[in-house]
Amino acid sequence: MIDPTPEQVQRFWKYMMARFHAAVVDKRNSFEMQALAALLGKLGVMAPTKFLQHYATTIGRRIYVPFDIGVATADWGLWGQMMVCAHECQHIHQLDWLGPLRFGWKYLGSSATRAVLEAEAYRCQLELQHWRTGEIIPAEKLTAGLKGYGCNDADIQVATRIIREASESVRRGAITNAASHVAIEYLNDYAHELRAVPG
Repeated sequence: MIDPTPEQVQRFWKYMMARFHAAVVDKRNSFEMQALAALLGKLGVMAPTKFLQHYATTIGRRIYVPFDIGVATADWGLWGQMMVCAHECQHIHQLDWLGPLRFGWKYLGSSATRAVLEAEAYRCQLELQHWRTGEIIPAEKLTAGLKGYGCNDADIQVATRIIREASESVRRGAITNAASHVAIEYLNDYAHELRAVPG
């Protein structure tokens, strides 16, 4: 299987940011993210370094990333950077669909709703990985990080069930997420060689 090149990853992010009217911010050097990391640490939700190094975070139309786009690391491979781009753009689609106030209230006000919104965004990883390899990422692998989002076991079970159900339609070729549609359309046009399975 052909790996994305750094240039492909950078062009993909540039395209997705333009389509979703978003901006990328380096999470590691963001004052807002440093403050949020400290707060999460004090609340016992997540260790600050874990939050800053292992999670991309979208607030409004700003996507805070803990890596240099197009530079592979042990935690963030190049294909993983492309998948997380689609995931975060799906959150922007949710913001547009629900409206900023309603989205913020739903995401921050209820761990159960937060898990459902994250499950929908995780579907981007399902759809992109299936496009590329024909394989389905196990639901448990996708939802494993939801504890770090303040979700309890019941929330995570619901999110896992949502992704399992989505897996069946993705396996049959369905692409339902707005960000996945945009991403896969771009990949088909400009990076079709990344696809290891026939279209």
